[in-house]
Order: sequence, then C-alpha cells, then structure tokens
Amino acid sequence: MVYILIVKYKAYATYHTMNKETLNILMYTHRVPYYVIHKHIIPYTYLPQSKVLLRDIRNYIQDINLIESVYLTQYNEFILLSDLFLFHGYNYNMNDISSKLASLFTRHIILKNANQAELYLYLRSIIVPNKRHQTVKFIWGLMSPEERNEFINDYLLDTMTV
Repeated sequence: MVYILIVKYKAYATYHTMNKETLNILMYTHRVPYYVIHKHIIPYTYLPQSKVLLRDIRNYIQDINLIESVYLTQYNEFILLSDLFLFHGYNYNMNDISSKLASLFTRHIILKNANQAELYLYLRSIIVPNKRHQTVKFIWGLMSPEERNEFINDYLLDTMTV
C-alpha cells in the first residue's frame, strides 16, 4: 500500500511517495527542517542495511529482553549493572577503569578520543540511582553480540544451573 505525502514548505509543494512507516515518522518530525528530511532522512530510509547491523539489532532486542526478565524478577537493576561492570573488569571500590571497560566506552562516538580521567568522570555521571535502567541499556548497546552472549553464558546460565 502506497501513501502520498504532500509537504508544503514556503511557497511550493513537493510530493513524495513512501510507505506507511515513513509517513508516520515524518508526521512526528514537523520540527525537523524540510531540507534535512528531503536530502538526508528520506534517501537513508531507502538504503538497505547491512546484515551485521541487522544481526546486532535483533541480538540486542532479544538479549536485553532475556536479561531484564531474569534480573528484574530475581534481582534488581543495581545487581544487573554491577554484573555488567564486573564482566568488564570494573570494581566499585577502586577508582580506576579497566582497559576492557575503557575500550567498551570508547566505542561510543562522544567518548571515542576520551582519556582515562574523562572516562572516569563520565562513568561517575552515569552511575546514579535514577539512571540505572538507561545505563544498563547504554552498556548493553555498546557490547558486541559475542560479548552479550558471553555475558549471558557467564552470568545467567551459570546461575540458573546451580
């Protein structure tokens, strides 16, 4: 099913043919300038995504649902966050970031060129009680599918067999 979207911007009208999902997205982006939508967003929506990215997205969704269902029913978000930090070699009692955790954080585009002190300050800013759920999803998103599977094997499956 194809919908026609009529976008009036300034003194002229432009017609776009797009699918329903794109139409719904654009209806909520009325604050985005027309040029950005037309030249950057619309062409990107028609590009095929790589299989690696699609695998990562599927893995993220399935695995985050699994760990949340287990951790939030048997434990709590603090335990999950602590286990994620322990998996990456960080200890709450020490004021030092492990190289494994530093390499994880530097995968984020904002922290790509950060030094140890900046990473430590960022870490301190996200370890607050009201941001635990957001921090868990942030760390889980930075992990690769292989690291996620290793975490599940080490922290979930080992505790379930006991």
